[in-house]
Amino acid sequence: MIHKIFGSWKNLSHLQWLSRILALAFLVSIVPVLALAFYSHPAGDDYAYGLAAHLAWKETHSIISVLKAAVQNVAGYYNTWQGTYASIFLMSLQPAVISQRLYPLTTFLMLGMLCGGTWLLIRTIFTHYLKLEKSLWQSLALSVLFLSVHVLDEGKSAFYWFNGALHYVFMHSCMLFFLSFVLLYLKAERRGARAAYFLLSCFLAVVIGGANYVTALLTPVLLVFLLLLCLIFRKKRGLFCILPLALMLAGLAVNAMAPGNATRMAAQLDSMGPVEAVYYSFLYAFKGIRDWTTVYLIFFTVLLLPFLCVGLSRCDFDFPLPGVVAGLSYCVVAASYTPSLFSMGQTYIFGRTLNIMRMLFYLLYFLNLVYLTGWVTARCRRFGLTESLLSFFSRLWQGCRKSLTAGMVLFALVLLVFSDKNEITGISAAESIVRGHARSYHEESLYRIALLTQGVDEVWVPNFSVCPVLLDPQELSADDPGDYRNEAVAHWYGVKTLHLSIVY
Repeated sequence: MIHKIFGSWKNLSHLQWLSRILALAFLVSIVPVLALAFYSHPAGDDYAYGLAAHLAWKETHSIISVLKAAVQNVAGYYNTWQGTYASIFLMSLQPAVISQRLYPLTTFLMLGMLCGGTWLLIRTIFTHYLKLEKSLWQSLALSVLFLSVHVLDEGKSAFYWFNGALHYVFMHSCMLFFLSFVLLYLKAERRGARAAYFLLSCFLAVVIGGANYVTALLTPVLLVFLLLLCLIFRKKRGLFCILPLALMLAGLAVNAMAPGNATRMAAQLDSMGPVEAVYYSFLYAFKGIRDWTTVYLIFFTVLLLPFLCVGLSRCDFDFPLPGVVAGLSYCVVAASYTPSLFSMGQTYIFGRTLNIMRMLFYLLYFLNLVYLTGWVTARCRRFGLTESLLSFFSRLWQGCRKSLTAGMVLFALVLLVFSDKNEITGISAAESIVRGHARSYHEESLYRIALLTQGVDEVWVPNFSVCPVLLDPQELSADDPGDYRNEAVAHWYGVKTLHLSIVY
């Protein structure tokens, strides 16, 4: 048995070795990310949005009552603060509603959704539409996932804070699943599979319509592009996608027309008009792409490019108009800025919003890398240079195999050792656990809970002596016990007044 395993690994191609090494490295890299989840606790809006459902659970221990409370929460916030009905409903059901011990599920849920959505979309594109070798599209998906998980603007709100992660990363992942189901529907041969993919697409269309505005605006734009391609290639089945598009736009209309949105907009100091927001979106997109094109992105580009050249040289697709594809991709990235600029102007874009904008950029970057590489190899094929290209890579590998391998390994080690630990999710999580900061934060959180459950009406809780970068400081007001965060936590635990004491 062992001989068979080692024998099979010995016979793997270099590309197969690469995909397996990337898979193993990615699995190792998310171990500390998942381990840190067991030290996390709800914070801020987790209490505010989950309060009604939590009280319903305490009183009845009935799931039906909890769901009713979540629906009532949607109605309340719809009229007073925001119209994102799908997000509010799910934010009302954060795991600590049932038990604090369940809150670590946040990380598993968000990471699972992101990985599943990214993997399915790339698999769908490169197995059903553009035929690539399995190991090649897997390496591509793993590269996107490495960056999407570990190189973000704010890892805390991506994987450890339920409210922020649900509203953005979860809904971004729903978009990835939605696009996958639409693409699978267009290719499915069996009637049952077509019906299943279509119904799933319609369900997710309703969900996405009530999500954050970046996702809710971008998804119908992408779907319209897809419908135009169906018209160009006379794919009649694509006309049925008008239904999920209509459902999504109807949901977005319900979302946008919420009375509470006016209240929220009035609270912003620097909003923009629609035309101005669109104009500045293109300027900000250029800056964002510049900032997001990091050495980590360059590493995966250099790693994948030779294998893409070889793999795409065997593809018979012509990859026309790569400049148009790149231009449209830039427009999509720019469009992701528009909702924030429209609502908040140039003052600030939240890290949780930048997270999904950056994830979208990573995905579009690698899809454009494939497309541009395919265009180059198609030109080589047209002029009879394919054999010369393959021969060049073969001779390069045979002559420089050891030095190229050593160079990429050294490149990876330099990135690992000299990266800012707070900028890389996996490294930051491991450092917080090893140094004991995560455990201190967890124990101090439990001490807070103990103080809040003594059965007294007025409670003072201390601030944290240390808080890992990826975990929420659970900010409370030290000056105003009437602050909505203090009141939400107080009501959660049945306390009348909650104060924060600055002792550290």
